[in-house]
Formats: sequence, structure tokens, C-alpha cells
Amino acid sequence: MPKLARSMILFSIILILLIMVLYSIKPLDKDEGKPVTPQAQTVTLYFLDSNGKQLVPEERQIIPDKNLYESIIREIIAGPKEPGILPVISLKAGEEILESVQPYDTGGIAINFKKEAKEYLDGSPAFIEAMVLSLTQLKGVNKIAIEVNNKPYDDGNNGIYVRTVKTGSIYVSKSRQEYLKSLAESGKGNWLYDPVAVARREAGAFGFLPDDEYTLVSKKDSGEGSGTGEAYVNVKHGEEQYTIRLIQPYGPGEKSLWVLNSISKKVTPIPEANPQAGEAFIYGRVKSIDPAKRLIVIEREYMDSPDLRVKAGPDIYVLPGAIIHYQKKVRVSASEYEYNEYDVDFGEIKINDELGIIITGEKKARAIIISDRQ
Repeated sequence: MPKLARSMILFSIILILLIMVLYSIKPLDKDEGKPVTPQAQTVTLYFLDSNGKQLVPEERQIIPDKNLYESIIREIIAGPKEPGILPVISLKAGEEILESVQPYDTGGIAINFKKEAKEYLDGSPAFIEAMVLSLTQLKGVNKIAIEVNNKPYDDGNNGIYVRTVKTGSIYVSKSRQEYLKSLAESGKGNWLYDPVAVARREAGAFGFLPDDEYTLVSKKDSGEGSGTGEAYVNVKHGEEQYTIRLIQPYGPGEKSLWVLNSISKKVTPIPEANPQAGEAFIYGRVKSIDPAKRLIVIEREYMDSPDLRVKAGPDIYVLPGAIIHYQKKVRVSASEYEYNEYDVDFGEIKINDELGIIITGEKKARAIIISDRQ
């Protein structure tokens, strides 16, 4: 091969290699080497309503500092931004009470406070509840451990808290109603015109979660108890069922806001006893229970009651499809009570419980009401 040809081939190879090297070099990213800015996250925090009696939610975007959990606690301590709601804790100027916030165990968050925090924890149960609700609303978090000076907070619970559902009547203050009304009318709160959306967003303050199952049961323009728009929403929270009642405080209408009014465990109606079918209503106190056989042994009570004319017991078989209610006594004032009745299963029946029982003609229990044990 001529010398010139060999030189041309060698030159071509070198040129090709040079081009390949140049194409393999990435242009310098102008942002490369800069610190990554944490992404803002939307969280739900809880603060007190204008009366200082009930927690209400506030959605907020935060940029986590060290970790999301610690940022949430610091935001709660810093207080609300929405008008008309109150902080759950008020620190002295410049005071720092938080030591650390770290995951622990499976699904747990450990919050360690400095010793100065004890007076605030003792004086504000709402502060503890706000932390529990705000953190356990995050995926994968199911319990909170509160420590003071690296020791469990001494409150009778060993410092461990879990999310629980509260039932009973709900009072939404006038100022809260006015704020929600203005939010809806501004176009930023169209969800307030949908009872299911309101239940999903507002019921977090009472222990529910956004990803619980919410189902509209009924909606009407004039409820029997309220005289205004009224709706019922069923919620499946874990394995339990609840009913949320909502009303329209400014009157019925498609463009009138909804607010929570009460929460109760789901109640399956109990048909009244039918004497013509041989059914009867009796009272008794539980003396023993055989869960495997669904058998309860009762001692008949209320000696002056007509039910004693009914021959039944002491052994009562509880039918597999029996409706069982627990009748909880709830104080509504210094001298008044109301009863919150809800479904339970056979396992809720305990020794010494007072029962109201509907028995069939075969002397089997098709319905039971357990009286409050308090």
C-alpha cells in the first residue's frame, strides 16, 4: 500500500475517534452542583376554632427542613394562618421546646421535647391531639410517641397515642361558618357545596382519613331535626362504619355550604318485637358467655316488668344474624344526657352487662341492646 494511502487511513481513524470523544462529553448543566431545593408538600394541620373548644383543619404547603415530620410539628407550634382560628399552644418569645422528631418502630413517629415543654403538654390536650391528627394523616404513620427530655411523657398512656374517631354532636362556630361561606363564594371552596367533599375534608378533626370510603346516603332540603338542608354520609373507617350528618346553616340550595353536625357509629334499625309472631322483649344481666356456641346466660331483671311473664332463659342463643347495639350515654349538659346507639358484634357483650333482648318464638335472640356500662 502506498505511503500516502496509509497516512490518509490513519488520519481518518484519528478523526473518527476524536469525533466520538467530543460527542461523548456532556455539556455542563448550569444547575449541576447546586443544592436540590426540597419540594413543597401539602399537609393538613389542626388548630382550635374561635371558641377554643374544637379542632379544625387547615391545609398548608410546607417545604420540609430536616424532615417532613419535624416540619409539621414546627408548623403546628407556629400557629394557624387562616383567619378565625386559634393556636393550640402559645410559647414565650424566643422559646424553643422541640428537640427532635424521628421515625421509630413500624409506623411510629417519636417526638422528643425539651423539659420546658411539659407545662405546655400538661396544659393543652389540644396540642397533643393536633400533633396526632396531623401526623397520622400521613401514609404509613399510625402512632405517635411523645417524650420529654428523652423519657416517655407521663400522662397515663406512656406517651403513646393513636388516631381515634370521635362521635357525638358537632358545633361549628358562627365565625367558622362565615369564613367557610366567604371561601365558597370566592370560588376557592366549591367543595363546600358537596356534602361528601365536606365530610372528607372536615371530618379529619374527628379522626377520619381522606382515603376512608365516603358514600352519600341521603340529601334533602328540609331535615326533620334541622329544618334546613340535611345530608347523611356513611364512612367506612377501617373495619368500622359511621354516619356523618351534615346541615346547610344558611338554608338549602345547590350553592349553599354544608357543615358537619354530628357523627355516630352506623346503626342498623331494629324492627320492633312482633307478639303475633311469638316475639317478646325481655331484660337480663349477663352471668356467663360461651362465644363458640353464641350462648349467653342471663339473670332476669326488673321484677315489676311485664316481660317477666315471658318464659325465657336463663340460656339464650344469639342468632348469627342478630342485630346488636351498644347504647352509649353522652352528657350534653350538666343535667342532661342523650344516647348514642351504634352497631357492635357478639364479642362486645361482657359479663354483668344489662341487656334488652328481643327473642323469637323459639326463644332465640334476634336483637340485643347493651346498656352503657358507666
